[in-house]
Amino acid sequence: MKFTHLILQGALLILAFCSFSSVKLDVTETTSQQLIEQTVVNDAVLGVWNYRMSNVDAPYEKGVFFITKNKDFYEVAVKLSTGILTGQDVVASDKGINFNVNFEGLKRVSFVLMVEEDKIMGETYSAIGTSDILGVRQKPVE
Repeated sequence: MKFTHLILQGALLILAFCSFSSVKLDVTETTSQQLIEQTVVNDAVLGVWNYRMSNVDAPYEKGVFFITKNKDFYEVAVKLSTGILTGQDVVASDKGINFNVNFEGLKRVSFVLMVEEDKIMGETYSAIGTSDILGVRQKPVE
């Protein structure tokens, strides 16, 4: 009787472990698929973008964004006539990218940008106010 009871408990434990592992496998596949789709959508922000801003001083009026991806995080460099600045607190979504840049030391400017095909647009926010920004993706030379 004890032997039969032991075999029954063992079979139930094996059945329970097998059912948990198959459920976990399904969740992993769904999560991986979602990550692949999200990566493809987020990669729309990648590239070199020539932009113009309104309501700013001449050195900041136009420049270039370099948006790249390093493993699981995005990096932004902003090229101006006065030099190159590095984006901080970069967050990419399926529709755009947000980041901050420090100008002239302590002047912090926040960029909120949306991407539609080969156009990037949005606003910047700083202590002196807001500015509109509009840019286009730089195409590779053929």
